[in-house]
Amino acid sequence: MTDTHLTRASTAAELTIATPEGVLFRLPLAGPASRLYAMLLDTAIVLGMVNGVGLLVYWIFSKAPGFGFMVITLAEFAIGFAYSALSEGFWNGQTIGKRLFHLRVIDQDGLPLRMEQAWVRNLMRVFDALPFAYLVGGLSVLSSPLMQRFGDRVAGTVVVLQTPLAAPVEEFWMRQKYNSFMDYPAIAMKLRRAATPELATLIQDALRRRNELAAYARREIYRELATYLQSEISPFPDELVEKLSDEQYLINASGIVFGEQRPSRVRG
Repeated sequence: MTDTHLTRASTAAELTIATPEGVLFRLPLAGPASRLYAMLLDTAIVLGMVNGVGLLVYWIFSKAPGFGFMVITLAEFAIGFAYSALSEGFWNGQTIGKRLFHLRVIDQDGLPLRMEQAWVRNLMRVFDALPFAYLVGGLSVLSSPLMQRFGDRVAGTVVVLQTPLAAPVEEFWMRQKYNSFMDYPAIAMKLRRAATPELATLIQDALRRRNELAAYARREIYRELATYLQSEISPFPDELVEKLSDEQYLINASGIVFGEQRPSRVRG
């Protein structure tokens, strides 16, 4: 799961990503209805902000209403673009509307959304909105096997359904008293926010099935998962990682994803 090519396939309901190592990630794609509801809510939020700015602008340019109208038009586009791009870029691919409807924008190869992708996909809304009521974007979603609007195709992104992540029943890896990842709260928080429910379940299942796997298979699976988390999701300092086995890395990662742990003097 390093810098190797991923194989993508899709159905009307999900995106399947197969790594060269044979690990499958299945991500349910968001349909047009849920995306529309999220967009309407985000639009209402943007209009509320625009109206607030509009009152101020009209008061300032009361003697030049034509100029004030032009400023409001530009402000509407700028606020809408900044709201979506910044929210998705800094909030793990989610706006307020997407979060409430359990949607998330990700890279079409299953990786977390990058900031430049958030900017591109939202800048392309200008074309998706043509000629009116997002007709181009709607037709693009309906004709795409990945349900991508035009902006998603350009940015290389998809919108997926994100099911709520429930904490598992306490397992042996949850009972350790010390988690060295907790010494790096910023990196740990990035890991927790970036881990999709599907990835978290994969880590949990790999640890839970430890004794069911052949030794060689367990080593390979743990190595691939640890490498993927370290290189693609949230890299911890090399001097820390070098001291951990792949299994301990996943145990620590699971502790971060599923809940906080208490540091102690005895390192596990």
